[in-house]
Amino acid sequence: SVTRRIRGCAWPSRRRAAGAIISVFTLAALAACSSPVTRSPTESTPSPPAPTHSATPMPTPTATRVSTLAGCAAAVTRTALHVVHHFSVSPDDLAVDTSGRLWVSAREANQLISLNPDGSGIATTTVTGGPEGVAVAASGVYIAQQNVNAIAEATPQRRVVVTLPNRTANAGIDGISIGATNQTLLIPDSPVGTLLELSLIGTPSTRVIATHLGRPVAATVDASGTIFVASESSPGLVMVTAAGTVTRVGGFNDLDEVVAYAGLLYVTDLSRHDVVAVNPRTGASVPLALNLPAPQGLAVTANGVLEIVDATTDTLYSLPACGVS
Repeated sequence: SVTRRIRGCAWPSRRRAAGAIISVFTLAALAACSSPVTRSPTESTPSPPAPTHSATPMPTPTATRVSTLAGCAAAVTRTALHVVHHFSVSPDDLAVDTSGRLWVSAREANQLISLNPDGSGIATTTVTGGPEGVAVAASGVYIAQQNVNAIAEATPQRRVVVTLPNRTANAGIDGISIGATNQTLLIPDSPVGTLLELSLIGTPSTRVIATHLGRPVAATVDASGTIFVASESSPGLVMVTAAGTVTRVGGFNDLDEVVAYAGLLYVTDLSRHDVVAVNPRTGASVPLALNLPAPQGLAVTANGVLEIVDATTDTLYSLPACGVS
């Protein structure tokens, strides 16, 4: 089971992510490197595909105006979702790059898996330290190593970027995401309840953006630059202003992921086992996908497709965002 709850001293271990930018050439670098990160034979295609086949160009976005909850389709159950891929290991978090290629972590298997939007072109590498959150920037693919409370670059370099102190009994960092400038990482420091920003330029340095966030496990930035953070405990979902002011959004208490697209937020609600669309201004929400046992990963493509990872069924699903046909 992927649902481990230890309320009180030790926090649960949960899976995440969010999406950003990487060149298709990083796959060539990934195949060529000879560091301790090695490819696993567990997936159907044990070695990375050639660069010319590793990514599918992203179509022109179909949602060009701000979406509203009124534009959301009726909620569907898990059995009605489009299945992109069944994994041979339990997946956690995911991110999407500018080519549309998906990057999926598998914490218990210590794997980072990449695949095309149609589920083809599987490439698997081993990443130690309990890989959870995934974020893709122009400079590389970054992984949150929950077991050691660190951020590592998986490709094109293989290195530890920063290790954060964890003097608690709580599980380490969960989800990570790219900041507004593509030159920073947003790191919900899950054990201590803060939101950090890590510079990807020059010497790694962090700054605290917000505190008292419960157990924050995911963050996203909308088109205006406003940050939203999802937590596995109260306050659930919050908006963080540039000045660090924290305002609760809606009445959530057990979230795992949050992404922003076309004026709406999308969250995975672990207590309800749903994927939910949220109006960030009012906190109103509607469910989109129902009865997912463990929706641990969520990302959105440039053309408005929600990519959903369920860690119990070991499956990657997809669903159009609100207002997207």
